[in-house]
Amino acid sequence: MTGSELNARAVRAGLIGAVALIYLALAGMIQKFDSRNLIGSFLTLGNLLMALPPLLTGYLATRPRLVGGRREAAAPRAALAAGLVSGALVGGVTAAGVALVEALPEGAVRRIFIQVSPELLSILTFGQGVPLGLLLLVIYGAVLGVLGAGFRLLPDLYRRPLGVGLATTLTFALLQRIFPPLLFELGLDTRWLYSPTLLGLTVPGALVVFAISAGLAALWSVRAPVVRKRVQQLPPSRRKLLNRSGLLLLAVVLALLPQLIGSTLSQVLGTVGVYLLMGLGLNIVVGYAGLLDLGYVAFFATGAYMTALFTGANRVTSIGDLVAPAFVLQLNFYLAVPFVIIVTAVVGLLIGAPVLRLRGDYLAIVTLGFGEIAKVLVQSSWLQEFTGGPQGLRDVTDAAIGGVGFRDPQPFFYLVLVFCALAIFVSQRLAGSRVGRAWNAMREDEMAAEAMGVSTIKFKLLAFAMGAAVGCLSGALFAVQIGSIASASFTILVSITVLAVVILGGMGSIPGVVVGTLLLIGLPGLLDEFEEYRLLIYGAALILVMVLRPQGLVPNVRRMRELQVDEAAQDQWLKQEEAPAVTVGGGGGS
Repeated sequence: MTGSELNARAVRAGLIGAVALIYLALAGMIQKFDSRNLIGSFLTLGNLLMALPPLLTGYLATRPRLVGGRREAAAPRAALAAGLVSGALVGGVTAAGVALVEALPEGAVRRIFIQVSPELLSILTFGQGVPLGLLLLVIYGAVLGVLGAGFRLLPDLYRRPLGVGLATTLTFALLQRIFPPLLFELGLDTRWLYSPTLLGLTVPGALVVFAISAGLAALWSVRAPVVRKRVQQLPPSRRKLLNRSGLLLLAVVLALLPQLIGSTLSQVLGTVGVYLLMGLGLNIVVGYAGLLDLGYVAFFATGAYMTALFTGANRVTSIGDLVAPAFVLQLNFYLAVPFVIIVTAVVGLLIGAPVLRLRGDYLAIVTLGFGEIAKVLVQSSWLQEFTGGPQGLRDVTDAAIGGVGFRDPQPFFYLVLVFCALAIFVSQRLAGSRVGRAWNAMREDEMAAEAMGVSTIKFKLLAFAMGAAVGCLSGALFAVQIGSIASASFTILVSITVLAVVILGGMGSIPGVVVGTLLLIGLPGLLDEFEEYRLLIYGAALILVMVLRPQGLVPNVRRMRELQVDEAAQDQWLKQEEAPAVTVGGGGGS
């Protein structure tokens, strides 16, 4: 990588980081999150948001470039200089913005950007005012940019444990609503770990968490090859027993979890489970078969309404009376679920049939239209006798078993856990089956798959039907959880959120869908400050993943290799395109 390329990348990353930091400030996130203590009183969530742009710009400015199938990295000194330039640029542009605000008449900027308050300016200038605070801001950005570049230059032996330690410490700090009650229920004293007054991690507690997690990560990086080799050498029966033991341990932990964390957090985990089911269903369509579906909310709504109608719900009239819909059955919830799956699979076939010859963006636009059509239908007067129109349906079953209802958060967690385990099992079996291999062939190259004898029409329809069948379970559980359904719950935002979950975690990866759901659904549910900025956080997370890790956080191995091959092919094509231009330019100069 040449010096001019590195400098250009550093300037570009610095400008992007400055825009991100200024946007976070203008949106009010830095000031609002400054009240959430993470470690003692010196590191708040607002401080962390303020530090992330220069850190990430320094990290991105020194990112190796893939050339001809190999990664071309910059020299250490040049990389640190690039991190310094990018971080200083973030701090300098932000300082210029603060200086501009201070130079204008008081309140002139706040009439347009209401979040620009004296408290925000004090945070950005570290309470030192102008000009000392602006100088500190530039130095602050430069130091963090160098740290980001330095982290990139570290060998994997040191970088991974350090990254794991920092990530684990911040996770413990952010999940301060979970760990203290959990440790208290286990009879452990948490005062050394979490401050009872500041609520965040204590400094000694943060150091202990960092040391233990980093030490375990370092130990694992050294011992991992030996452990993997020993596991591979085990007889198949012993290896199967080891896998089953791990699953049994996970099941025991999940079974005890609601009793340890209480009803409020169980409610959050129940919502995570509902979105996980949707994510697993969409993963079949998008991740396995490569069909971009933006109307997945249609299957979610179908599952909810069919469950309500099959289990004897009532609709609400315009004057508030409860009457039976035009079509209603009085089935037990568990008897109704197979019929709900069948009906929704048929709906999936009806949606998939008109779009068989569409691909990519065209397919996404058409499925987006189908999602909006589903919402219009359920609230229309034409189907009001069945769906209740805008008022919706009430008195949905609580899926009781032996007098134990599942409307309460803790029992509902167990119900959604069983359905998620079933969906994961089905998804795993599909991925390794002949059908899954046909979907992989379609996703990689549809024309080549058809030439090799794969019936793309049949397998596309099967993907829509299977995705609908899994996704409708989330709608069924949503109806049980809420007890009533209305058309306002089935907006396009649901489809976008589930697609974001799949992309963030890694398309085609079941563990990726789990991780993506926990991050995009679970984390905002645990942090009250995130609720107001949920969509902004979704967008920022997707941008970062697309730039830093386009294959997702926990990628599917096959999908990751596809992306690497595509990137190498693009680099080769660019190299071939640039070669004639260089030759012509050289000939003209001579």
